[in-house]
Amino acid sequence: VLTGLVLYHGIDSGPVLAGYARAAEQAGFDSIWVTERYFHEETFSLLGHLAASTDRMALGVGVVNPFTRHPALLAMAAATVDRLSAGRMVLGLGRSDGWLIRDRLGLSYESSLSDLERAAGTVRALLSGRSVRIGEATDPIRLAVPPVQSPPRIYLAAIGPRALRLAGAIADGVILNAYSPVGYVEWAVREIRLAAEGAGRDPREVEIACMIVVRLTDDPGPLMPGLRRRVARLLAEPGMGRLLLGRAGLDAGVADSIAALDAGGESEEAAALVPDELVGRMYVMGSAAGCVGRLDQYRRAGVTHPLLLPRLEDLGRVTRELGPGIARAGTGPPAATVPPCPS
Repeated sequence: VLTGLVLYHGIDSGPVLAGYARAAEQAGFDSIWVTERYFHEETFSLLGHLAASTDRMALGVGVVNPFTRHPALLAMAAATVDRLSAGRMVLGLGRSDGWLIRDRLGLSYESSLSDLERAAGTVRALLSGRSVRIGEATDPIRLAVPPVQSPPRIYLAAIGPRALRLAGAIADGVILNAYSPVGYVEWAVREIRLAAEGAGRDPREVEIACMIVVRLTDDPGPLMPGLRRRVARLLAEPGMGRLLLGRAGLDAGVADSIAALDAGGESEEAAALVPDELVGRMYVMGSAAGCVGRLDQYRRAGVTHPLLLPRLEDLGRVTRELGPGIARAGTGPPAATVPPCPS
């Protein structure tokens, strides 16, 4: 039973980062992950420090993209962290967002899924010790410093059906989006498994990771206004609301209403349309026992590697209170429905 912990942005110093990692390892978490958010901390720098601060946990990045980092640079970084950590690196690759890659960084984003597929193949080949010729280059390249693993695992971030099928066909694992309702996860896992079978793979060999936003609290009421706003922003993203809600069997029409208000600058009105019950489906929230029970639901939906994402200020409490329960996750009785968020 695997359980990972994701570090949010805002790391103050190396000793603080090391303290978070050691607490997670001592609490029994199997992996620790960093995310890439542009203009915040640089991810591979964090992973290098985590490699020196831990002994057992896998070290994951979820995710980097092949637009801002050349595939050769991605392979170099993954191989380096893998060597520093004695073979614990997990490389998460994804497409990022068009508005960031194209509109803010000025890079091409025309064929993002095809570019991701090519990059994943190139990185895997380099990490496997093979020579690779990239694009129209005349000279092949090869890593001079091989990783410990042969090769390190590569996970692909996926949300929509095409990306899910690509991940099922070629990746060692899939990283499902944060804020995913359990019903959406069930649909996504079916897509991944069908694609794996179609590619002649054993679907059980594809790890299903999912970032799960956790709010450990005895009183969710004060948190609800901020959580509604966050859910509204997510559902207002083009195509996102209809995908997450529709594939979960929920009312996707609410996403259209939220998107219309948000586009008109009425963000508070958009947030007011988010019901508490929907917040409860997109967050894991409540007591430690309640959170463990919700994680069981994600596992029964097909998630084999939940990645818990708390706020940094809550990380100590999450490791202390959820750590003892994670080894028992997946042992509870099946739940027919996701319980509504307490009001």
